[in-house]
Amino acid sequence: MKDLLSHIPMLLQITLFLIMLGMGMTLTLKDFINIGQSPKAIFIGLFNQVLLVPLIAFTIISLVPMDAIFAMGLMIVSCCPGGAVSNLFSHLAKGDTALSISLTALSSIITVFTIPIILVFSLNYILGETTTIVLPLGKTIFNIFKLTALPVFIGMLIIYKFEKFAKKSKPAIKWGSIAVVILALILMVMKLEEIGDSWAFIKASFVGVILLNLLTLCIGFFSSRVMKISTKQSATISIESGMQNNVLGMTIAISPNLLNSPEMGATAGVYGVVMCVLAIGVVRIYKKRITKKSIYQL
Repeated sequence: MKDLLSHIPMLLQITLFLIMLGMGMTLTLKDFINIGQSPKAIFIGLFNQVLLVPLIAFTIISLVPMDAIFAMGLMIVSCCPGGAVSNLFSHLAKGDTALSISLTALSSIITVFTIPIILVFSLNYILGETTTIVLPLGKTIFNIFKLTALPVFIGMLIIYKFEKFAKKSKPAIKWGSIAVVILALILMVMKLEEIGDSWAFIKASFVGVILLNLLTLCIGFFSSRVMKISTKQSATISIESGMQNNVLGMTIAISPNLLNSPEMGATAGVYGVVMCVLAIGVVRIYKKRITKKSIYQL
């Protein structure tokens, strides 16, 4: 068991790589070309994911009393892009799946550069002079690139070279991604149990996590409606804004070549569980609303 626990940081990196590879195998160049068909929806979605979600998290940690280590964990989650799970839930909600995939793909590339900037700022603001963690910008960008954008590009290359195989594998990739996310959460709980009381970690980060989830889901939807974006696309932007890649967050927190702090990763683990539970209700609401809208338009 000790051997397994010592390898958890590496296993998390492998699971994240597999998730992003699977996501890449669902993408084609056509998905990026289609971006031009909904420029307003893409802009609002990216603005929410890249800028608004971290700003909401920053507001939460400024107003809600939280231990610095868990506040830092919330900032880590907030600066991560969406993931394969958000694509699946958008599909289940009858949202705009093409928009969801495009937003995830673009944000995965953009956040390679924004994550290090937000993390360095957050470390200085939250931990200040007490922090011993140093994140060199260039090295951090490279480490995040090889965990996110690189496997997406490899997945796209696979679908380009072996199109029939990739298309047949799509259902397995979707549900396989969910299984890998669950595995990552289990690994994270095991690591937390090694360093302390995982239930205490959950209680310490729960309020911040639930607020981040609810606020980003709501603001994602209503900001889109204010900009006169369709209900279908607004639901997708809501899900993309409210469902960050928690496995990436856990990996950033726990990896020795990044933050090397399992305690910070606790927030990402709690976020993953809360996110999926809330998403079940959100999917039902959006599915009912989108279906009703479609019937009225017939």
